Amino acid sequence: MRTATAGLADELARWATALAPSEDDLALARRSLLDTAGVMFAARGHPLRDPFGQLGEAGRRAALAHVLDYDDLHLPSTTHVSAVCVPAALSVQSEDPARAYLAGAGVMARLGSALGWRHYSAGWHATCTAGAPGAAVAAAVALGLDADCISTAIALAVPAAGGVRRAFGTAA
Repeated sequence: MRTATAGLADELARWATALAPSEDDLALARRSLLDTAGVMFAARGHPLRDPFGQLGEAGRRAALAHVLDYDDLHLPSTTHVSAVCVPAALSVQSEDPARAYLAGAGVMARLGSALGWRHYSAGWHATCTAGAPGAAVAAAVALGLDADCISTAIALAVPAAGGVRRAFGTAA
């Protein structure tokens, strides 16, 4: 039995696989990669860096990208796209991290926008709930996976997506 979720994962995976970014898109992605790397660098002395050491490389990068709260905000999706998708795209040795970032960011923005502000008002943080699938897509595209594998990565990421806003203002 096919579910609506599987259909959506398949649709998003096909979109990510077929993504052919323009030069302007790639320039935007490179700026986002550089900007987020700058925020990560600036946060390297943050007092929470020691607990971040317990995370894997992508997790450490994501925590550093977000801890100073200087990361980007995509208002329609209520998400901090780059704090999630840049570390995921960079965590995999890829010849084209910009394209991987754009694919993950596109999926994350689409999911977050679909969830909307009602999701946020209900206490959820789409940076996590839409971010887990977005990060999965960024890493999967960076690895060169096909649409079926990307769809599976999205499906596997959904149960890992936490994200209650109650954690705001804490080290969580």
